[in-house]
Amino acid sequence: MSAPATPGNDEAGVQYGSVDEYLSSWAGEDLSRQGVAALINGVLDAACLLSARIAAGSLEGDLAHLVGSNTDGDAQKAIDIASHELFIEILARAGAARVLSEEADAPVMLNGQHFAVAIDPIDGSGNVGLGTPVGTIFSIMPFCEAEDPFLTPGKRQAAAGYVSFGNTVDLGFSVGEGVLLATMHPQTGEFLIVKRQVQIPCDTSELAYNASNHRHLHPAMSLYLQDCLTGKEGTRGRDFNMRWLGSAVGELHRILIRGGVFFYAGDKRPGFENGRLRLVYEANPIAFLMEQAGGRATDGTTAILDKIPTSHHCRTPLVFGSATEVDVIASYLNSNPTSE
Repeated sequence: MSAPATPGNDEAGVQYGSVDEYLSSWAGEDLSRQGVAALINGVLDAACLLSARIAAGSLEGDLAHLVGSNTDGDAQKAIDIASHELFIEILARAGAARVLSEEADAPVMLNGQHFAVAIDPIDGSGNVGLGTPVGTIFSIMPFCEAEDPFLTPGKRQAAAGYVSFGNTVDLGFSVGEGVLLATMHPQTGEFLIVKRQVQIPCDTSELAYNASNHRHLHPAMSLYLQDCLTGKEGTRGRDFNMRWLGSAVGELHRILIRGGVFFYAGDKRPGFENGRLRLVYEANPIAFLMEQAGGRATDGTTAILDKIPTSHHCRTPLVFGSATEVDVIASYLNSNPTSE
């Protein structure tokens, strides 16, 4: 029996070589670049193994089984711990000097010399077992013994990226020369580039936020949402749509493809003054990718890449996506600077 035709448009199946080929060409004989390439390839090796385990779901045990909590009291599932251990093992072989993971209180000291990796092994693990996206997000920082690489501004990143585990396994990454998107071939495990030099549309009418937090927001953010939700009859003059996946990686992947704006602001609840997302291994790599793709990422008013982390696991409000809309949010916050 012949295979059924693959549905799609005229651009379906367009590929621009493999990520491994791209990184090899980019690195050339430069030892520093080779170090970055080795770490990205290490992340992809681990992601390939992790994708198979996620796809198996409960057939091989309960991935969502609670096994403890991290330093900030967030519940840890079996998949959180297993993915953390997997990435530490593979990044050690790939040459990392230090690894900061959401699932460990302190950075893990390894034997590499030149680069450190900050990583959230499983972002959106609350989605595990529900068929909605989860992901891995990572940041690669230059390393030297004289300073803690994880307590320096995100603009020092050498590279950043993510892997989204959804109906396909997708990669977005940048080594500072634009953003590339790739998809893992389901038979070979090879990541094949499907789009180069990604550019996010400047304007958008699509919002990603947790609407259940609306009542807790400070007045400036509430006013922004009110003006959006009144639609074309209101001051914004157009209708807005909303998406919320419960996974920053999933939101990031969608926004890179079609634009949009995501925000998780600080709010009035105790412990939520700085939102819930981590600066070092969530906001920083997202911001790096945003700026490489013509988007923007701020804490509402200040560029994320300019912020200096106060601790390894510090949190930050985060607004990212289409540049014009990120700027609009900043204008609302600047008009009422005491509200955040």
